[in-house]
Amino acid sequence: MAAIGTSLSRKEALEILVAAYCREPSEALLRKIVEAASGLVSYFVSPFSFSPYREDLVQAGYEGLLKALKRFEPERKVRFSTFASYYIRGEIRKELRRGASYHFSPCLTEIQRQVYRVKAELAQSLQREPTLGELSAALNISEEGVAQALVADFVPLEDIDLSLHDRFQLPVEDLVLLREALSRLSEIQRQVLYLIFYHDLTQAAVAELLGTNQRRVSRLLQKSLKQLALELAG
Repeated sequence: MAAIGTSLSRKEALEILVAAYCREPSEALLRKIVEAASGLVSYFVSPFSFSPYREDLVQAGYEGLLKALKRFEPERKVRFSTFASYYIRGEIRKELRRGASYHFSPCLTEIQRQVYRVKAELAQSLQREPTLGELSAALNISEEGVAQALVADFVPLEDIDLSLHDRFQLPVEDLVLLREALSRLSEIQRQVLYLIFYHDLTQAAVAELLGTNQRRVSRLLQKSLKQLALELAG
């Protein structure tokens, strides 16, 4: 395969390598395929670049790549990169669904209680869920601070920028209340909150990753925030 030069794109090289592998499999070709497909795997993992379990998602992506390679049929005239994308994305989706990757932080700041209280008040006055911008304006903190406060309970402490809300003290009762409220959410509700607010993904992107539609993601988001707001307000 020395004929593959630097003038070829990674995608083109991948197609040539896979075609050769299908004709005559070898460990050497397999290693080159994995290397050539690294960009494809990275593309689907990129929304989770700062995730504490990113390496698990990368591994899942490569597992999807190998599954695709085993099942690929060149005679069907489909590009391998297109075919493999479904398997890579599927394995990453499975890893996300496992749910065990969420880690509870030992820190819960007073700002979270204020965020949920203001969110409930705005939702009632606006007759819809408030945007991050509206919450930011009402609370006089950055949109990023609002988003991190919404998910600070189930992401690692080292991934939270505490300078965004270091004016607030930690009430232990809030920690208990929010953890109890989150425990009553379904796994997919926690996933939706995490992906939208912590990773700043659009509802369409979350729907794609979770294998559902945007309308359902929107309903899950509204239901989750309303449920949390009501429980914490009570």
